[in-house]
Amino acid sequence: MTLLDDILTASTDSSVTTPDLLRKVQIVARRLGATEIENWVRDELGGYADDAVVPAYRIQKTNVVGVFAGPFRSFMKYPLSAVPPGMADWWMVTMREPIIEIQSLTEGDQDPERSWPAAVVQQYEESGVFRMELHGLFSASNVLTSASLRGVVDTVRSRAMEFALDLQARFPDAGVVGGPTVKDPEVAKVVYNITNNITGHGTNIAAGENIRQRSAVSQGDESALRTEAAQLGLAPDQVDEFVAALREDGSVDGARTSSFITRVRAGAITLSGNIAANLAATGLIALGQAFLGH
Repeated sequence: MTLLDDILTASTDSSVTTPDLLRKVQIVARRLGATEIENWVRDELGGYADDAVVPAYRIQKTNVVGVFAGPFRSFMKYPLSAVPPGMADWWMVTMREPIIEIQSLTEGDQDPERSWPAAVVQQYEESGVFRMELHGLFSASNVLTSASLRGVVDTVRSRAMEFALDLQARFPDAGVVGGPTVKDPEVAKVVYNITNNITGHGTNIAAGENIRQRSAVSQGDESALRTEAAQLGLAPDQVDEFVAALREDGSVDGARTSSFITRVRAGAITLSGNIAANLAATGLIALGQAFLGH
């Protein structure tokens, strides 16, 4: 029985914890030389850094509830469905915690909540999009449902299983000591495709009717960058935002740029055409890197 067999068995066995399953994936990834897969496992086990781009399955649109304070210290809880201009990101939650912490959040009696910073609460109140007579917004929180959190854990387990299945189909001895590695171009090609399927990251794309290799953008060529970004489905104002973010950050991993790409990947930004959000986000990463010369 190989390590790939172990991963396949463990991925469908509820008695095997998700961290233990991922450690098996990590061993295979190390022996393959699949650095990106190994990094993915490390981030899932230990949590994603604040400046890291997280996989799309860890980004969710949520409901937001507000607590309104009124006369005689009365409090009322009410959903905040009205979204002020420029605040849509606050309805999105990016989960950077280790996978074991996300799993533990599913075990409580109530859906967990993530509180907004006081400054954001004040910004919402001052926007005036929603008011309650004689009451002011005291606090607000994103509501993370237990079902959606279980979905994150299940996605990780499924991708571990797909990792083993895809490798086993072409290289059944992958993961054994002295077995195939990414130094073999055929292995590297398979591992590259697996990496993109698992993490949603990648510096080149070539899938879908309207997606092609983004070699048309050279370093500093803003005109070409704008044209290619529009072809990925961005509206003119979204192109402006993307270009401004790249110029400010100087990196596709910068705060503004990664936030924008995260919104695209999660579907929070509506795209024109038939390009899938995940492919468009990957395309924007490629465009940004070409524009910045990375």
